[in-house]
Amino acid sequence: MSPRVALRYSLRELRGSLGRVWVWVACLSVGVGAVVSVAGLASSVDAAIRGEARKLLAADLAVRSRGPVPEDVLETIDAVPGAARAEVRELAAMVGRASPRERGGEGASSLLAELKAVSGGYPFYGELVTDPPLPPGTSPADVLGDNSALVSPEALSRLGLNVGDDLRLGRRTLRIIGSLEAEPDRLPTGFAFGPRVVVGVAAQEAAGLFPFAGFGGYRVLVRLPGEQSLQELELRADALREEIDDGAVRVETYADAQPGIREDLERLSRYLGLVALLSLLVGGVGVAQGIRAWLTQRLDALAVLKCLGARPRDLMRTYVVQAVLLGLVAGMIGGVAGLFSILLVPALLGGALPVEAVSIWQPWAFFRGVALGVGVSTAFSAPALLVVLRAPPVRVFRSGAEPLPGSRFASALSVFAVGAGVAGSTALQAGSLWLALRFMGAVAAAVVALILAALVLRKLARFLAPRCRSSWLRYGVAALARPESGTLAASVALGMGLMVLLAMFVVQGHLHDELAAGLPEEAPSAFLLNVPAAGWDDLAGLLERQGARRVQSAPVVMARVRAIDGVPVAARLNDRNRWALRRQLRLTFLEELPADNVILETRNRGAAGPATASRPWVDPALGEVSVEQDFAETIGVSAGSTIDLEVGGRETRITVTSLRRVDWEGFGINFFLVVEPAVLDWAPHTRLAAAWLPQEREQRIQDEIHLAYPGVAVVRIREVLEKVVDLVSELQVGVRVLGSFTVAAALLTLAGAVAASSARRGREAALLKTIGSTRFDVLRAFAAEYALVGLSAAVVAAVLGSAAAWWLVTRELELAWSFRPWAVFGALAAGSLLSLATGLLASVGALQRPPIDSLREVR
Repeated sequence: MSPRVALRYSLRELRGSLGRVWVWVACLSVGVGAVVSVAGLASSVDAAIRGEARKLLAADLAVRSRGPVPEDVLETIDAVPGAARAEVRELAAMVGRASPRERGGEGASSLLAELKAVSGGYPFYGELVTDPPLPPGTSPADVLGDNSALVSPEALSRLGLNVGDDLRLGRRTLRIIGSLEAEPDRLPTGFAFGPRVVVGVAAQEAAGLFPFAGFGGYRVLVRLPGEQSLQELELRADALREEIDDGAVRVETYADAQPGIREDLERLSRYLGLVALLSLLVGGVGVAQGIRAWLTQRLDALAVLKCLGARPRDLMRTYVVQAVLLGLVAGMIGGVAGLFSILLVPALLGGALPVEAVSIWQPWAFFRGVALGVGVSTAFSAPALLVVLRAPPVRVFRSGAEPLPGSRFASALSVFAVGAGVAGSTALQAGSLWLALRFMGAVAAAVVALILAALVLRKLARFLAPRCRSSWLRYGVAALARPESGTLAASVALGMGLMVLLAMFVVQGHLHDELAAGLPEEAPSAFLLNVPAAGWDDLAGLLERQGARRVQSAPVVMARVRAIDGVPVAARLNDRNRWALRRQLRLTFLEELPADNVILETRNRGAAGPATASRPWVDPALGEVSVEQDFAETIGVSAGSTIDLEVGGRETRITVTSLRRVDWEGFGINFFLVVEPAVLDWAPHTRLAAAWLPQEREQRIQDEIHLAYPGVAVVRIREVLEKVVDLVSELQVGVRVLGSFTVAAALLTLAGAVAASSARRGREAALLKTIGSTRFDVLRAFAAEYALVGLSAAVVAAVLGSAAAWWLVTRELELAWSFRPWAVFGALAAGSLLSLATGLLASVGALQRPPIDSLREVR
């Protein structure tokens, strides 16, 4: 049989069974659509970032630092011929009304804002959109000077201000000259401490406000002369890196714009891509089951073809062509649907993703989805195609002839094809061998558990069927035990979908509840940043007069690690410790460690115990430091190690005299490094304070603090948690929609199983009516079978989904576990009802068969 004849025969067979073919196509299309939508969305956003890279950086090159950029670095930049530079400083700061609001007035007099201070020609690329617009040909820094501000509409609304009013920032009063609508180097995604305010660097310095470590940073933007290619810019960036040779300063080109967002996007797309792949694999189960049922009904036709001279390999080639065609059609339909579904994402995420960042022209994602659809269809069809080899030619003369015995080698080869298909698809989606192996292991374990549950259900059905008094219930239960009932594949597919959705729901519920629950009973409700050391006593008195409780504070010293045990930091860097050793560290000096700290190890290997007990971490002969255990492990120190610090331009060597455990969940004031006071009490420092504020007076106390100490930033924990909860809630919608793709593919698999056996079910329905059953009795018998299939799958899914959620919640998220009965009951009800509804809808044709059909059957 030539390939052309094989293709023609395949098309004729498919044309003659379009009804069931479309069910198989739908099974795969759902999965392909999920894969394409995830890949296309990630690619679309990444392409939008790359396409606007110069605008998103607002320059050709950028030099980033947590602290002020050193003068020698600025001199190196200025030495570049024709280069122009601008500076951007970002920090969390309090802004407020220039005149306090009268008591009883609505709204706030102060709020925490994300302040951006700019100088020079910022932005070199893109435009700062304001209302009214800035004068053409002028830079924002020139217009702002040291006495003006641009304020976002949210801040204007919350403060009750308008353009032209005065805004208080630290020690300065600024005139609001416009509403800030958009910034070229800022995407409307992710977390923000507060609304945006843009001022000039001169105004920020005059206000006496500077970034608190971890809440801001410094950027020097560089524009090079002429139109330079990316390769030329990379060479220039490499040269600057060599000249600067400062680990705390990072040089990047516009190709590196928004690295944090792109890294998060890549990581998220990997995990969501695996969830989407699961939908495709579930669809593959439906295709395998459908093709097997179809070929079983085609045994007589296969026997005739063999008698006419068709070789088994010719027939195998024919049906492989059919599987490829199914995958191709399903891939194209699902790919198109997946691309158009990308347009719905901004609406689903509630504005967290801008519409302009989404584009449906994603050819790579489309072809990737089509390739996966063809691969999964072909691989999962391999075991079913063995029926072609086993079709006996003797069936032409004896219709009851049993299929030929199967070949163990062919069976092993078909199993290998399925495994190879799953492995290849997973590796392509994960982009990581370790992640792919973990995913495959989890899926394999779940499939084995679901298969065992289906087999147990089949045996249980054999035991219970004779004991059912009702005829319709007895028939429905007995139908589960039949070898060709389709129970096994349907249970696996539906159970897998419900398991994924339940696990997602439970994990997200724990995360949402943890964030929404608010603060622990003893936790502070607000932190105060940049408290001047000399003014702390007066500020503490103000807090106590306003009803604040559990007021505490600690000095904050900024330092940078230069060496550990005499080895320079540059020689110890790796991917794990880079974040710790290349940043400015906040450390403190205290007489006693906080009460919730527990000493784990001391320099002389003394016994562990409460941190405040006799101060076991203190050794007067050393410049001693106590290090938090996880941080110590990250940077590679232990009790007895030495750390060289640069503090205020001076180098100081300290010795690790203890390791301790810190309760970070208590929201208390804690640090990675706590030093003996005599070591650093000379160093310039501010104070970090925390207090519990009465909830009904939080805004009033914040306004009083801002009035008396305008340079102090008040971070209210409840507001921060509410912002995080809102962000998580927006993402939950998209994740749950994606999880529902798996359930949809499972239901289509069930519908395909029912449709594949429609002829047999139609004969059974006609026969039951002939012997006296009503249509309602037949309906109840079918309903019992489908409901039990869904219930059994849901029971296993509830167990496996809860176990997976428990692992993620307790091990990965490190949260307290709580059993959620409503989620489990919801999964059980959803499994039963969805299976029932899908099965009955797929059985409409069989239920309508008249009794006379059973008498017309020719045996």
